[in-house]
Amino acid sequence: MTKVLTSYALLVGLALSPASARAHRDSADGPVATAAIKALDARNVNLILPFAPAQAEPELGDAFKRALSVREKGPEAKALADRYFIETAVRLHRAGEGAPYSGLKPAGTDFGPAIPAAEKALKIGKSDDLTALMAEQVVHAIEERYSDAKAPRGATMEPTTAADVAKARERVSAELAFIGYVEGIYLAAKGGVHVEAAASQDHHQGTE
Repeated sequence: MTKVLTSYALLVGLALSPASARAHRDSADGPVATAAIKALDARNVNLILPFAPAQAEPELGDAFKRALSVREKGPEAKALADRYFIETAVRLHRAGEGAPYSGLKPAGTDFGPAIPAAEKALKIGKSDDLTALMAEQVVHAIEERYSDAKAPRGATMEPTTAADVAKARERVSAELAFIGYVEGIYLAAKGGVHVEAAASQDHHQGTE
C-alpha cells in the first residue's frame, strides 16, 4: 500500500505543481540560471544548450558571444552581461516548454519542500526522502478531503422538501468532489491528468 501511495505521490506532484516547478526554473538561482553562469565562466556554450530547444541554439549562441565580450569590460558590465544571458537562456527555455516568460524570480524564492527534495534525490542518487515526503502529502490530502466529504453525510439522499434538496445537493457536491480527487490521483498515476481539474469538474457537476 505504501509503495502504491508513493508512486501516486510522485505523479500527483507533477500533476499538481507544474506552475511551481516552472517558476523554479525561472528563478535567478534555478537550474537554468546556474547552468548559464557555468557556461559563461567556462566559456563553453554547450553547458547551457541542453536547457533550450534545438531551434533556439543559434539565438542562445549569439547571446553567449555577446555576453562574453561585454563581461570583459569590468564588474558592472559583467553583472549586466550575466543578467542578460540568464534572462535569454530562461526565456528560450520557457519558449521550448510552450510557456510565457515573465521575468526572473528572485534568488532564494521559497517554492515549497518538493522541489528541494527532488533536487536532493537527484544529487545523492536516492529518492527515499522524496517519496516519503510525497506519500505523506497525498495521504494528508486524501484524509482532509475525506473529512470534508463526510461533513454533510446527515443529509438525506431522498429529499422531500426544498430544505432537504439544498442539503442533499451539498452532500452530493462534497462526495463527488472527493471521488473526483481520488480518481484524479489514479489517473495521474496512469497518465498525468491534472488532479485538481478533475476534482473541480466533478464538484461543478455535483452542483448543477
